[in-house]
Amino acid sequence: MPEIVDGYTHILTEHFFEELTDRFGFQGLSGRPEFLWDVEQRKTDMDDYGVDKQVITLALPTLFQGMDHDLALEITRLANDEVRRLADEHPDDFVPVATLPKVSEEFMVEFERCVDDLDMQGVQIFSNIDGKPLDHETFWPLFEAAEATDTPLWMHPQLWEWYDWASEYMEHRLFGWPFDTTLALSRLVFGGVMEEYPDLQIVSHHGGGMVPFYGSRIQMFYQQRQAYPENYPEFHENSAPLSKPAEEYFKQFNADAAVSGSTPALECAESFFDDGNVVFGTDYPFSPERGRRTIEATIDAVDGMDVDEATRDDIFAGNLYDLLD
Repeated sequence: MPEIVDGYTHILTEHFFEELTDRFGFQGLSGRPEFLWDVEQRKTDMDDYGVDKQVITLALPTLFQGMDHDLALEITRLANDEVRRLADEHPDDFVPVATLPKVSEEFMVEFERCVDDLDMQGVQIFSNIDGKPLDHETFWPLFEAAEATDTPLWMHPQLWEWYDWASEYMEHRLFGWPFDTTLALSRLVFGGVMEEYPDLQIVSHHGGGMVPFYGSRIQMFYQQRQAYPENYPEFHENSAPLSKPAEEYFKQFNADAAVSGSTPALECAESFFDDGNVVFGTDYPFSPERGRRTIEATIDAVDGMDVDEATRDDIFAGNLYDLLD
């Protein structure tokens, strides 16, 4: 059986939850999500399905939305300390990735602490930061530091202001989150971030959102605007100058396999993104059976891909190791 490393899972600790609710008075959680800190059940699930390691990231990205800067910084430090502690207690099982929900001088100090002192293997960011797009000038210091330190950024989708009724059936998460991921990747390309930082590594959640499915649309969209600039003045006023076709930047992104067990979706991602840029990831423990279903379905989906065994093994583990190397 090949080695399997789950490149995108979510976790809390009981201590973090209690601090969040008791000390900080946070009321944004429904119930007591003990499944997020049941480490022994997590390890049992890993053993049952042959998962050798998990990348662990902080769950509940929405808790930071609109939060006061200093409060968010204090909670972020606690969260990163807790993720590091879990990895230290289970070094053979967990790969720690920090979280940075905002960008400021103080949060960049936290980035440095996570990379230099806590030896985190990456940093989780969100697809928008309090409604601002990722190519906003405020956030460029993060991308500069991530490239300079060879620190991959795991990008989780974030909520944003949309139709009031979009939350009634939770479409704002079902479709809204992959859409916001797509917008964020687009902003990184057309805003010039990927042009400025060509070695920046981004791991996009849920298979890269809509990007691989619309790869040809991206190509033709950009060609159309280059061919007839007089018809698209607003695009040319705002878009950064790019030195190569737009789709080539999109192909540089990494995408996880958290597409709920769809082999066609994975084959679409594998065919679009650059070689070696699809990594195994399940979104554990968010699925029926508290994550067991998504592990099983994602393994089956990768096994069902029309790829050679070397490529399959790389998706299961090798591509992620290359990213972390």
